[in-house]
Amino acid sequence: MSRIDEIKKMLKTDKQDSFLTYALALEHEKVGENKEAIYIIEGLIKTDPNYLGAYYKLGALYEGKNKMEKAMGIYRTGIKLANEKNDNKTKGELEEALWLIEDEA
Repeated sequence: MSRIDEIKKMLKTDKQDSFLTYALALEHEKVGENKEAIYIIEGLIKTDPNYLGAYYKLGALYEGKNKMEKAMGIYRTGIKLANEKNDNKTKGELEEALWLIEDEA
């Protein structure tokens, strides 16, 4: 059984488990299924908009598809949320990712 299958099996008991949903997206990314990873993380953000780690990963996935405007918007949304939650570590990571894109533009 693949890790993707294992995580899907675990999600059957709790479809709203944000951590498992995020882990599923990461596994799809690992096997090159970035479109599926993006779909999963976008769904995660809709059901749990406070899951901060999702913003960094989703932005990075969009960067990988050369969708820089989309990535910057995701990072900005994450920065705003991190600021509201007083999560300076995540805010700094998102700001750095955003600055790197802006520097290239």
